[in-house]
Amino acid sequence: MRNELFSFRVITKILLLLPGCVEQIRKGRHAITFLWRTIILSLKHKTMQTYLTENQEYKQIIEDLSEVTGMLWQKGWAERNAGNISFNISHLFEDELPNTDFEPYKPLSTGYPHLSNAMLLVSATGSRMRNLAKKPYENTCIINLDSEGKRYRQMLKPELDSPLLPTSEFPAHLAIHEMLNSAGRPEKVVVHTHPDNLLSLSHIRAFCNEETLNNMLWSMQPETLVFVSEGIGFVPYLMTGSEKLAAATIRKLEKHRVVMWEKHGCLAIGNTANEAFDLLDVLDKSASIFLTCKSAGYDAEGISKEELDNLRKKFDL
Repeated sequence: MRNELFSFRVITKILLLLPGCVEQIRKGRHAITFLWRTIILSLKHKTMQTYLTENQEYKQIIEDLSEVTGMLWQKGWAERNAGNISFNISHLFEDELPNTDFEPYKPLSTGYPHLSNAMLLVSATGSRMRNLAKKPYENTCIINLDSEGKRYRQMLKPELDSPLLPTSEFPAHLAIHEMLNSAGRPEKVVVHTHPDNLLSLSHIRAFCNEETLNNMLWSMQPETLVFVSEGIGFVPYLMTGSEKLAAATIRKLEKHRVVMWEKHGCLAIGNTANEAFDLLDVLDKSASIFLTCKSAGYDAEGISKEELDNLRKKFDL
């Protein structure tokens, strides 16, 4: 039965590819080579794709990704191709994966030993959040690191018109997942985006101080202290996509789940994309309240230090 199914798939694939072979001959190319390579790639890829589409937890991850990237776009936090997202999905792949489903390994500039054989779902460079929400497969890369965490390879997607590359912030995502794994942390998702109100605060010198920034954000509404009691970590401006930015972010994430990159945006981690989004949403709401009062010509009074201390006692923060 399995052989019959395999034969049926081969015959079907050949029939579907005949028009392409004619086009290759017209262009002076070797039609048989084209046909054979495409069949092999498609059939081998089908095995991997079938596994992914039939895995219920992977489906939930994709639904989580689609929902959150859609909300980031609707919020106005993802202009053009701004923002990126990654999921550590290593736990979904217990069996060894065939080499033929992947491109050749590429070296990494630094090693990530705690990401040995890790599998990551990463947004593609240049991808739009609005497109990720609608077509996640066409706008994400599945990355596999080697056993030493020194090289990576990418899952083949031969049916796409052009190859995908992982986000330009890939070094930062790798460094964060490395830290999370090494510390035994539960978070598996990293979300980077550009929340308007929080980003605006990073252009005000007084709020480029972590303590000042957090005291103000906590004082705008009780929810911010209750749900983000550790506050937001602040990283002074560094070049986007650089390893310096990644290293500075790691240091802040040791005690925070959300980090602000000065004059750039924010990054949050969570067990799910929705969890990371919630942290950003609560913090940005506080920033919005503060800026709304300012734009109306008033200074926001805020919750007093005494009242904040009472909240900490009540919620055991």
